[in-house]
Amino acid sequence: MDKFFDTIGGLPLHPLTVHAASVLIPLSALALLILVFVPRWRKAYFPLTIGALAVSVGLSFAAKQSGEALAARVGNPVSHQELGDILFPASIGLFFLGLAFFLLTRTEKPKWTVQLAGGLASAAVVGVVVLSVLVGHSGAEATWADRISSNQADELPTEPDPNASAGNGITAEEVMLHSTVTDCWSVVNGNVYDLTSYVSTHKGGAGVIEAICGKDGTKAFSGQHNGEAKPQTDLSALLVGPFGAAAGNPGLSPTATLTSEEVLKHSTGQDCWSVINGEVYDLTSYVSEHPGGADLINAICGKDGSAAFSGEHSGQQKPENILAAFALGPLAGTSTLPEAQVQYEEEDDD
Repeated sequence: MDKFFDTIGGLPLHPLTVHAASVLIPLSALALLILVFVPRWRKAYFPLTIGALAVSVGLSFAAKQSGEALAARVGNPVSHQELGDILFPASIGLFFLGLAFFLLTRTEKPKWTVQLAGGLASAAVVGVVVLSVLVGHSGAEATWADRISSNQADELPTEPDPNASAGNGITAEEVMLHSTVTDCWSVVNGNVYDLTSYVSTHKGGAGVIEAICGKDGTKAFSGQHNGEAKPQTDLSALLVGPFGAAAGNPGLSPTATLTSEEVLKHSTGQDCWSVINGEVYDLTSYVSEHPGGADLINAICGKDGSAAFSGEHSGQQKPENILAAFALGPLAGTSTLPEAQVQYEEEDDD
């Protein structure tokens, strides 16, 4: 059923259904509340209100199903989904309370039964309206909060890092020399990328890329693409080399050194570093995106994954490109990490 609610015209159906539901559900609920307190309007508007409540149930179901389909593609905003799951049965309850109140007003039942039904319907209206607002707010927050709060770009540190050795990556001064749309370098997650050829083709517009030229674009990139594998892959094709200041990488403290002991601290699926062929990679955002399953990445967290990676992907360019997007830098010293033991199925393939 999720496929039916997945896309329309190549675009996700969820924004359409959720906006329709977020408008009609509170409007029909408020119309019911008005009819509870304004009896003279009931004859003219009650059937229309009951019809709107029925349509609201269908829209809340469509929003729920399309939301699950979208979550399967881009990830699950937990709070928004939990509230959306509550809204569907809540809209059903409101419909039946409204229908019961409507039928009671058409009978000769004692006045107190009509008043009781009206009171219950009013309470349900308040609950559903509040829930609708919370669902809408949580959805907007999941979509926009990180993008609005994150700065477009941070200025690069100009003071030299006393812990950096000579030749340890591309300097901030060098990156700042490439600060125009015709010559655009930017730092993202501790690596320097030449975005010049990408400016005119960026789907979000050239202005978004121009804003991070010659600067640290880590926050801007993460706010827009956090956890998405494809943008990371696209970015890896534009790699120039590692940035020479740890401040450009939010995964490193200014004095952090990429030793085996440091890698061991990042050994879970929520904080996953691994060493592959002498380079350290932060694979945290890729765990859930890995085509072969999260378990295969979890197995190399905090370990030396060189043999596991080479055994599965030796000589393949695409996995190499994907991996490059998560590079932190070379491992300091000789690896003392345990070697990851990974059992790949034959059909697993990046």
